[in-house]
Amino acid sequence: MNKKVFLIIFCISLPLLLLLISYKTTIYFSDLTLNQEKTMNFLNDNEDLTLNYTAKEVSHLQDVKKVMISVNYLFYFFLSLTTLIIIYHRNDLEEIKRLIRFGGITTVLLILFIIMTSIISFNYSFTVFHQIFFPQGNWIFPFDSLLIQTFPLSFFIYISRTIFLQALLLGSLFIFVSFYLKNENIHKRD
Repeated sequence: MNKKVFLIIFCISLPLLLLLISYKTTIYFSDLTLNQEKTMNFLNDNEDLTLNYTAKEVSHLQDVKKVMISVNYLFYFFLSLTTLIIIYHRNDLEEIKRLIRFGGITTVLLILFIIMTSIISFNYSFTVFHQIFFPQGNWIFPFDSLLIQTFPLSFFIYISRTIFLQALLLGSLFIFVSFYLKNENIHKRD
């Protein structure tokens, strides 16, 4: 495979990996209410669902659990793919710098696009997200439902903002590291 193909694959893989890392760390470190924690434990297969959710809410949570399992597989896939590309180029520091610089730039651009789209219309973005991942339509509940009371829109706004800002910082860090390595190389030549 030529370097251009590796670069394209890396520029697809890295932003998705950084988004998934941001998602996982945001969920893990978030302060959750007791009901949110119990629900998350159910979604992570750590305990049975003990809250008094309706059958429709339970059905949606089971679909969320399936999506979360898929997200875990995707996380390990993109982690492996990104790692393998870097390992493959381990003896070519110039190519590694190029990969992490363009991977970081791609990440920053993608996240800025997502943030701008969400700022323009978070509700629309939220709806599109749910239509993609829950096409069967079992994700709309009355405002007084236990699921909406447990996970209000403000929860999703906070989580989304944290995930995207963290991914933006990680992408920026990759860009910074690539320039640091470039400057470090220049100083070694002098």
